[in-house]
Amino acid sequence: MTVLSISSRALAPVATRRRIEVRPATELPHMTRYRGGTYSHTVDKIVFSDGSTARTDLIRLHPSLHAYSLDFAGIAPHLPSRYRLGTWSALPHLRSRDYETEVDWILRHSYPMRTTAELSQQLRRAGYPLGHANLEEHEAIAATQAAIWYLTNGLALDTQPLNVPIAVHHGPGPMITFEFDGQPQLGGYSVWIASDGAVTLRLQKSANGVDWQDVSGSQLTTDGARGRHERALGIGSTLSSSSHGHRGHGYRYYRLVADAASGSTPRIGHVGFRLTGTRHYRNADAVVHLYNYLLSGALKAPQEPDDSVLIDTEATAGPELVGPFQVRIPLTFNVADDHSLVDADGFAVDGIVHPGTDFYLRPAPGASAATLTATSPHRFTGGVLTGVAPEAPEQFTPVALAVPSDVAIHFDIRWNGVCDHR
Repeated sequence: MTVLSISSRALAPVATRRRIEVRPATELPHMTRYRGGTYSHTVDKIVFSDGSTARTDLIRLHPSLHAYSLDFAGIAPHLPSRYRLGTWSALPHLRSRDYETEVDWILRHSYPMRTTAELSQQLRRAGYPLGHANLEEHEAIAATQAAIWYLTNGLALDTQPLNVPIAVHHGPGPMITFEFDGQPQLGGYSVWIASDGAVTLRLQKSANGVDWQDVSGSQLTTDGARGRHERALGIGSTLSSSSHGHRGHGYRYYRLVADAASGSTPRIGHVGFRLTGTRHYRNADAVVHLYNYLLSGALKAPQEPDDSVLIDTEATAGPELVGPFQVRIPLTFNVADDHSLVDADGFAVDGIVHPGTDFYLRPAPGASAATLTATSPHRFTGGVLTGVAPEAPEQFTPVALAVPSDVAIHFDIRWNGVCDHR
């Protein structure tokens, strides 16, 4: 005899509510934040697209517990401050920025959850020009923090290549003028020629876009073939000023002058520039590459359907049982307080409940509510383990813990009346 035929008494309606709990995979130590040091070897400085700057470093709540800031506007405590576990949804400035899944992806795919060697391999496989040297810890931390602040505060890292002009003007005649953001020194240039016949090219430099000088050694004469042509420039040929202990400056304006042997106007395609004496971005190249990699991966990661639900469309509460319930994905349930789970034949449910299987709650005598806690054989993602300062939750910086986490699903079940079985 199945449980469905046990009683013919009136059945009461059932209501269920799901709660998601993000919790650490292992027990955490007591969390205390101290005032950050200035000379840590993992401190870095980043530049945002609006020109403002910020220092970055891991937030250390314990020698073995590291975290990232979740609010650029947050304040670091001057005195040792206790932190406790919090939730993303409880942070006021994040209620309108639903990026918890993306921040979780960044934490799981970056330092310190991944080593700098692993991160470097990931970047190279993704096609980023990292070179032979691996990321440094301070670079990985800076890129990760910048990516998180982009999602939590809308702050964009400056990723504008310094070798790409901000403005290009054609003319008069066979001239192309390039304006740069800053005063870069050039180490060379390349030109695509889209017309037949020999072409002579030379580069000029200017501090104001009015007075021009030829760049020494910049002249290039093509052999008449279409395609890409390149010319390296001598060291110091585009140096305008220098001072002890600082990188030298080049020029804001450069101009390419082209003359065809036939007297016609040559057709010039893309013109590219190579810098010397400086990095390719205002931020370190490795920081920019990892920042782009993390945001691209987080924002493009497929959103897994949330099937961790309890199907209760047929559930009612009888004198002894509440149900039936079903699941959409395999789940393992834990129930306390003298409640138990049984299948359609009245046998205890032990192990994984699979989709399509009816199961029931056998409540404790006199109960009208119970909570089922579910886990999955496959790890749930999308939850950020946060830390907040209970003494000043609205002021001190909330943090995202860079530690492995688990997600537990709690199903609160309530029904009218009580189960009166003995």
